[in-house]
Amino acid sequence: MGNGAEEYTPLMQILDEIGKAWGAGATVAALAMVYIGLDTMALLACPVEQQIQTRSDFIAWVDRYLKADPGAEYQYEGIDVYAARCAVLHSYGSVAALHGGANPPRKFGYTDNGPHRKNDTERFALISVAVLIYDFSKAMENFIGDITIDDDLKRRVDSRIPSLLFTSILDH
Repeated sequence: MGNGAEEYTPLMQILDEIGKAWGAGATVAALAMVYIGLDTMALLACPVEQQIQTRSDFIAWVDRYLKADPGAEYQYEGIDVYAARCAVLHSYGSVAALHGGANPPRKFGYTDNGPHRKNDTERFALISVAVLIYDFSKAMENFIGDITIDDDLKRRVDSRIPSLLFTSILDH
C-alpha cells in the first residue's frame, strides 16, 4: 500500500473506534461510527475534483463494497443504507425524509446480534449491528485492496487522507 500502511492509519482508527464502542456496549455509538465510516469511504473514493461526497457516491460505495453473507435474508442496497444513515445520524431514528417519497427505501431497525432479517410487505429490515460491523470491516478490507491495484483510486484516497482525523494524540 504505497510507502507503508501507516499512511492509512486513519482508516484503521475508524475500525478501532467502532470496536471500542462495541466493546463498551455502546451499540448505537458503534452503529453511528459505521455510518461515519461509510461516509468517509465514499469521500475517499469520489473524484478528485469533488470537495464532498454525495448521496450517489455513498450509494455507489455501499453497492460495490458492503456485502452481506450470501445466505443472509437481507442483502444491502445502497439506497436503504443511505436512508438508514440519514435517520440515525440526523435524528437518532429509523425514519428519514427519503422514507416519505415514492418507492421508499427500506427502513432499518437494529438488534445487537443475529442474522439480518427483512419484511418485504413492510419494506423493513432488522439489521444486526454485530454483523454490520463485520461486513463493514470486510468492505474496508476490499476497498484497501483496491487501493493497492488501482492507481487512480490510490491518488484519490491519498489526496484526502491528510484531511481525516488522526487520533494518536487522543490515545495517550
